Amino acid sequence: MIWLTFRQFRAQALAALAVLAAAAIYFLISGTQLRHSYTADLASCTAQNDCGTVLNQLRYNYDSAFNLAQLLVIAAPALVGIFWGAPLIGRELETGTHQLAWNQSVTRTRWLALKLTGVGIASIATAGVLSYLLTWWAGPLDQINGNRFAAMTFSTRDIVPLAYATFAFALGTTAGLLLRRTIPAMAVTLAVFIGIQILVPATIRPNLLPSTTTTFPINQTTTSRATALYGQAGNFRFDGLGVSQGAWVLSAPPVENSSGQVVYMNSYSDCFPGPGSGAATKPNFDFAQIGACLAGYNLHENVTYQPASHYWPLQWYETGIFLTLAAALTGTCFWQIRRRQN
Repeated sequence: MIWLTFRQFRAQALAALAVLAAAAIYFLISGTQLRHSYTADLASCTAQNDCGTVLNQLRYNYDSAFNLAQLLVIAAPALVGIFWGAPLIGRELETGTHQLAWNQSVTRTRWLALKLTGVGIASIATAGVLSYLLTWWAGPLDQINGNRFAAMTFSTRDIVPLAYATFAFALGTTAGLLLRRTIPAMAVTLAVFIGIQILVPATIRPNLLPSTTTTFPINQTTTSRATALYGQAGNFRFDGLGVSQGAWVLSAPPVENSSGQVVYMNSYSDCFPGPGSGAATKPNFDFAQIGACLAGYNLHENVTYQPASHYWPLQWYETGIFLTLAAALTGTCFWQIRRRQN
C-alpha cells in the first residue's frame, strides 16, 4: 500500500522537488546579493545620516521579486489543496479504482490513513521549505519595511504557512471525498481557501489577542515623529505616531477635539500650508511646525495597535486554529469512510 501510494504520487512529488530546487537556487543566490547590498548601503547611509532614501531605493529594486515571492508562498498551500488534496480520494471514487484497494486485505481506514500521511507530510514539507527560504531571503527587506504584521508578510513567514498547507490539503481531501468528483472538489477547495485567507487577516487575527489603544496629543513633539499626514473629506490624521516600533496599527481615526468630535483641516487652515486632501510626507511638509500650530487647540488622535511582541503569539494561535480545522476535516474523512463501509 505504501508503494502504491508513492507510485500514484510520484509525478506530483517530482514536480514539487523541481519547484523547490529552483526556488532554493534563486533565493540563495539573490538573497546573498541582497544581504550584501543591505550591509553596504546601511554602512554608507549611516555615515551620511540619510538611511531613509538609500534603503527605500534598495527596497524598490527588489519590490517585484519581493511581491512575486510572497505570492508563490501564499499560493503553495492553495495549490497543494487543489492538486494534491482534491484528487487524492475524489479521483479514486470518480474512476472507481478505490474498489480494487478496498477488495484487498487493506482496510479502508488504513488505506485512507496511508494516503493522508504520505501526501500530507509532503505538503507540510513543501510549505515549510518555501516559508523558510522566503523568511531568510526577505529578512533585510522586512527590516526596512518594519511591519511583520502586513497581511501578505505575516501569512508567508515562519510557521503559519505550514498550518495553511495542512488545512488546504485536508480541505481538498474532504471535498473530494464528499463530492466524489475531482473538478468540483478543486473549485470548492480554491473558493474556501481564498475566502478564509481574506476573512482571517481582516476579522480574526486582529482579535486573537487584546489590542492596545493610546491617545496622543497633537503637538510639536508628537507630530515630529509622524511619517505622513493623511487628509480625506476634510478631516486628517497623522501616521506613524509614537507606537512601539514594529507594532501593528489596527485603527487610527481622524484627529478629534476634546469633546471627541472629528475636526477638519479648513477649521485650522492657517496650520496647513498644502492641499486639504490626499497624503503629505516628509520632507515636503514640516510636521513639527504643523503640530506646534495645532498644539493650542487641545486636539488628540487615538491609535489602536497590537504590540510587536504579539507577533509570535499570533503566529502560534493562528497555526493552532488551522491545525484544529485540519484535524476536524481529517476526522470527517475517516467518519465518511467508515460510514461508506457500513
